[in-house]
Amino acid sequence: MLEKISACRLLPLLLISLLITACATGPSTPTEVGNTTRSPHPNPEVESQLMRLEAAEILAQEGEYQQSLDMIQSIRLQQLPQDSLWRLLVLSAETSLALEEGRLTLQYLQRVTDALNSLTRQQGYQLAGYKSQAFELTGHYTAAVNQSFRQTLLAGSNAERTRAEERLWRLLSQVSGEELELLKASTSQPLLKGWVALAEVRQQTSEDFAAFNSLIAAWRSQWAGHPAHQQPPEDIQRLAELSQHQVEHLGIFLPTSGPLADAAKAIRNALVARHFHSLHEGKHHPRLTFFDTQGESLDELYERAQEAGVEVVIGPLAKSRVDLLARRSSLPLPTLALNYSNLETTANQQLFQFGLSAENEAAQVARKAWQTGFRHALALTPEGNWGTRVERGFVEAWRELGGEITHTRQFGDDKSLDSALRELLEVNLSQERHQRLTRLLGQRPHFVARPREDSDFLFLHADTSTARQVKPALSFLMASELPVMATSFIYTGSPNPTQDDDMNGIAFTDITWYLDPGAPLQEEIRSAWPASMNRYGRLYAMGVDAYLLAQRLELLEVLPSTRLEGATGRLNQSEGRIQRELLWAQFINGRPQPLPEGAFVQEPLVDQLIAD
Repeated sequence: MLEKISACRLLPLLLISLLITACATGPSTPTEVGNTTRSPHPNPEVESQLMRLEAAEILAQEGEYQQSLDMIQSIRLQQLPQDSLWRLLVLSAETSLALEEGRLTLQYLQRVTDALNSLTRQQGYQLAGYKSQAFELTGHYTAAVNQSFRQTLLAGSNAERTRAEERLWRLLSQVSGEELELLKASTSQPLLKGWVALAEVRQQTSEDFAAFNSLIAAWRSQWAGHPAHQQPPEDIQRLAELSQHQVEHLGIFLPTSGPLADAAKAIRNALVARHFHSLHEGKHHPRLTFFDTQGESLDELYERAQEAGVEVVIGPLAKSRVDLLARRSSLPLPTLALNYSNLETTANQQLFQFGLSAENEAAQVARKAWQTGFRHALALTPEGNWGTRVERGFVEAWRELGGEITHTRQFGDDKSLDSALRELLEVNLSQERHQRLTRLLGQRPHFVARPREDSDFLFLHADTSTARQVKPALSFLMASELPVMATSFIYTGSPNPTQDDDMNGIAFTDITWYLDPGAPLQEEIRSAWPASMNRYGRLYAMGVDAYLLAQRLELLEVLPSTRLEGATGRLNQSEGRIQRELLWAQFINGRPQPLPEGAFVQEPLVDQLIAD
């Protein structure tokens, strides 16, 4: 077995073995760890804890972070000297952050700081940095902002203050417009209010270039003494340059016939509605020219678009055509495709891809579950290519985060939902054990089938009618307490409390228009095309967002931290693919309500720390 252990891993294991042996025998000579030599502590119990701390440090230095955390857990804080407690705090924070365990980091920080008598200014600066990183990992961006701002106040040098301000500004880009308003209203710190107000300028300008000059002038007038007044963030300077160039002509590649005609019509209606809405509000409204893709090659379409003076193309819609674009090294015009290609990467710098990807939603469910503190997942998806793709998207995202897949199952024509759930929860194995016991004893003992208890939650991708059966089925199988987190596929977009009451407790992610309705443009579209909106609501939202995205492709490329508040979610781009940050809701009394901050959270520490 030892032959299989590499030399780099064997050394720390041998050192730890020596340390633990020394703990047991009571060291009487100076202890040497790495390049540090110290005299043993006269109290054997204290010395034992110091050696465990040193062993944990060795493991962390060798990249064995999980083993290091396991060792840290065994340390008795009350027996560590005060000067060693800070070493433990730094080690536990940096080790758990290396594993991207935000909740665990906060637990360690709270545990150790409670034992510390006091902190120096420099230690306070460092602690705030750890908390900021941990809150970001758990998805609590406003709490992360507050901790980074605290760092700016505790900085002991200009370099430290600059690093803290850069991190603060980056975090503010991840906060939604609504959260920015709440943050500005809740803080009593004038400087933080100024940073938030500047972040609002950036966000509003990203959506309306023409407003930049007046917005930045108003900010400078109000915040003349703010640090960002003399040295504004670099992206504010780039935004000033980009805002001078408006896209004047959009070309839209959509079919008017064929299998995608209805979907294309919804997108076309949305583009026209967004155009006239901008016109009526006095905002920039580029000219729109539509090109029928049916029966024409991509080369012919681009040639016609260039002849018409088009600056940016929206479309095509068919995945096969997006695949063709992704295989090209370049395009005649910057293009926002309305689908995602099957290619994972493309060298085409002119191509941006935007769509309603269920795989993208599955990845967001994985991220939310991880931030919640879940680590072991079950997955239930429909049979067929689509269900398999979504399952694969979830599994890959979950494993990349560090989560474990306990079991996956699919339902459909070959397997009923009940059978899939029984196999998923291993109720069938419980029944098989009962049958074997019955045969062994020759009598039928009292028996209640029990579901597995080694999973934290169920990932669900199913249509509305199927999703309505899941919670009752889980209750019947004695798994009613199992949290369920789902994609938007479970919700029709229209509240139906009578029938959706069976989905109470299920959390799901969906577009802004469905979970935060009331946008004037949404109401205008619903009035104009009520039947079509009920059926293709998400496509209408996609068309509305495409109108803005096509005018901001250069901005998204030059300033990748930019987020646009859209109808389908908060929009940003990564490697030419538009990412949608969706809203979260939970069915309560048959209606989707905003997902409570502490939903599914068994350990309330994060919420407690935020409140503090």
